[in-house]
Amino acid sequence: MRYIISLLLILSVSIVFGQGRKMVDGKIVSSTKQLEGIYVANINTGESYMTEPGGYFKIKAQENDTLMFSGPLFLAYRHKLDDIDLKRDIVLIPLEPNSLYYELDEIIITKITSESLGLVPRGTKIRTPAERKIYTATTGSGLISVDAIVNMISGRTKMLKKALAYEKQESRKDKFLNIMSEEKLIKEYSIPKDYVNGFAYYVATDDLMSSYLSATVPDVKRVSSLTGELALEFIQLIHEKLSEQGKQAKIE
Repeated sequence: MRYIISLLLILSVSIVFGQGRKMVDGKIVSSTKQLEGIYVANINTGESYMTEPGGYFKIKAQENDTLMFSGPLFLAYRHKLDDIDLKRDIVLIPLEPNSLYYELDEIIITKITSESLGLVPRGTKIRTPAERKIYTATTGSGLISVDAIVNMISGRTKMLKKALAYEKQESRKDKFLNIMSEEKLIKEYSIPKDYVNGFAYYVATDDLMSSYLSATVPDVKRVSSLTGELALEFIQLIHEKLSEQGKQAKIE
């Protein structure tokens, strides 16, 4: 009987603690693009995962939980989640490359599409992989697709729409870096070289900047003006993070 009571108490405590945690979406940002397979662990729960292509990860956590990140190409890093992190759609984690390792120069491959190869007529709407998945999941031959109903129940459609949102964010990030070069961001906006890519993701999540970058032909003056404001915010975040790391180092 005592054994059963003890087991019930342990299960009830586990349930209580589990209810306080929710699934947190995150993404690693760094000057390198090799972001898959980075070890992510919640020190408070012991759960661990590996990042997916693009540096994306999901992990259950709550406020004040500490996440640990490590990989052969990066310096180990710990991040304590706060209430602001939990309110974000995606938490961006900046990692510094490990200087003991080096990477080959990026190989730029010319983009080849089905239209350029003559497989589809020019002007045909070409859906991205994420858009194709959503289209398949939400449409069908009948008035109401059976697949659409099943996917709505299973929550797969919601997951695919989130993947599409990430894809659009990547597109805005790339468009921003085409407008504002790395050299310009470093010299004119004082963005540290190792954080340029992270700043581009930060910019891509801003609502106003997103509207500018989503335009067919973005207004360069507006983008430049808003970049200055966002750069000040981002630099302040870097200083706060470095200050926090310094305090943790002294404690350890």
